[in-house]
Amino acid sequence: MCFEWIYQTERYKERDKTPSENNGFASTVADAFRRGGRKMGLVLGIFKPELSEFQKKKLLYEFSTFFDLNKDGTLEWHDFEMARQKICDMSGWQVGSPRYLHTHELFKEIWRKLQDDGDENFDGKISKEEWIKMWQTFHKQHLEQLKKRKDDVTTEPSLPVWLEKYIEYKFNLLDRTGNGFVDVEEYEYVMAEFGIPPKQARNAFTMFSVNNDRKVDMEYFRHLCTEYYRSDDPSSLGNFINGKLDFTD
Repeated sequence: MCFEWIYQTERYKERDKTPSENNGFASTVADAFRRGGRKMGLVLGIFKPELSEFQKKKLLYEFSTFFDLNKDGTLEWHDFEMARQKICDMSGWQVGSPRYLHTHELFKEIWRKLQDDGDENFDGKISKEEWIKMWQTFHKQHLEQLKKRKDDVTTEPSLPVWLEKYIEYKFNLLDRTGNGFVDVEEYEYVMAEFGIPPKQARNAFTMFSVNNDRKVDMEYFRHLCTEYYRSDDPSSLGNFINGKLDFTD
């Protein structure tokens, strides 16, 4: 079993224990993680200057499944309009309602920032090539940040502003009841709207929730998303956050 998987599993389990219980295996693993920080950074891919093929596959899956809704191979404002309408329809938000207007403004902001980062030729569209190049730039920028911090690889990798907002929106979309947690039924329902088969979605949830032992709140969801966008380790739990079980095909 991968060391990173053990570390993340125990890290989130130990948060539910009392202070007197926060010793033993989890502490030993955490200490080993800190001592072996640079080596672990290599496993996660954060010290490699180029995106791996595995990372590119994950990023292109995100592009095709959750962004390019009209499936024309490019990302443009029309895709965001479609996504906004889908979300409002799913949630029962009427035109002109506060949540409807908030979603519209949020998507406009995400699109503007995404264009600034990814639309290299200023044609109002983002191609798959531009998408990958944008992520390559983010990756190198983050690498420089890590070099300045030297051995501090335990800090959660940074994400661009538009992606932080996108992650927050996505969590709120999944949290159908608004109780601050995403359960398997909510996850399965939303993933189905994006073409993910129910059984596949349920299996993915079982993986990243550690067999339903770990509650999926906003903090943990952001961590999983960060792993999805940054990690080069095929066994990272965040790889399953978008409902896909295997990126080897």
